[in-house]
Amino acid sequence: MKKIIVLLLILSSALMPAQNKDPKKMVDDVIKKFSKVRDYEVDATIKLDMSFIKVPDMKAKVYFKQPDKYKYESDGFAMLPKQGLRFNLADLLKGDFTFLYIRSDNLENRKVDLIKAIPNSDSSDVVLITIWIDTEGKVVRKIETTAKKGVTTQLEFSYDNYDFGVPSVVKLSFSGGDLKPAIPQPGQTGENKAADQKKRNKRGLPEGFSLKGSVIVYYKNFKINKGIPDSFFNEKEKEKKISIQ
Repeated sequence: MKKIIVLLLILSSALMPAQNKDPKKMVDDVIKKFSKVRDYEVDATIKLDMSFIKVPDMKAKVYFKQPDKYKYESDGFAMLPKQGLRFNLADLLKGDFTFLYIRSDNLENRKVDLIKAIPNSDSSDVVLITIWIDTEGKVVRKIETTAKKGVTTQLEFSYDNYDFGVPSVVKLSFSGGDLKPAIPQPGQTGENKAADQKKRNKRGLPEGFSLKGSVIVYYKNFKINKGIPDSFFNEKEKEKKISIQ
């Protein structure tokens, strides 16, 4: 029933001329373009802007191989934002979705098409995904995801060029929910709730704390399609990392 209501609300806001555009094809074109990237290695600089934690800029090396192999390396402690380091649209749209074309728009002087993606499964953690696609460059410029648990994440992408569809900058903004697993919810670690809450209090976080902040990831020195072997991703990483889920 909730999914039907969401569909009706979106359909009522869509403009009639939009019906001759195929949102599924637009999404597929972006995924198809990125599929030409068989693997890559890239240097990443990560800047965190969060009110509850102050950390210096972090540097990491990111490796990827199709369809879903990732590896991260850092010389020191790194809080790695999973959403900002995995910018493959196919990762986000795993499962069955209904796509609706909403309208044409402009974003940073680029013409974009606004698309809504609604999961067809009631078991999905996601309620709605909004995608701004640069149809000329066949890349995503912005993604907003709303989850059932009240977490809203927004990804904004900048590109130096559009050859492979890999971004030079990704900004991740988030609000609501909680930080996992870096800041466990009471009872999440397998200990009793009092013990978990005590750990949270040491971090200066009250019970029911709502996460809000942003992460900016700068990419440079992309090495694309150099032939990274599968065995590389099975090797032990230099250091254990924490991901923002």
